[in-house]
Amino acid sequence: MLRKGLFVLLLFGDVLVFGSQTQGGSRFVARMLTVVTTLKSQKRNVLEFMTQTVIAARGHKTAPSLLPEVTACFDDSELLKAA
Repeated sequence: MLRKGLFVLLLFGDVLVFGSQTQGGSRFVARMLTVVTTLKSQKRNVLEFMTQTVIAARGHKTAPSLLPEVTACFDDSELLKAA
């Protein structure tokens, strides 16, 4: 999986180097590549996530998280059963 991600980064890297002429543009590209790579590794829809992010920003609401959903265990015995 890591090798595939590196290949995509190298492939995009050659194309995007010429598309960004400022440090701000380079940071934007790096952040977008991080978001896309993270979402794809979690098998989440990139367009849906970006749409939700823009809607949240325009509505002054909390943006969706890139962190994967984790279910909480409130009882230690549940942890022992899972192991």
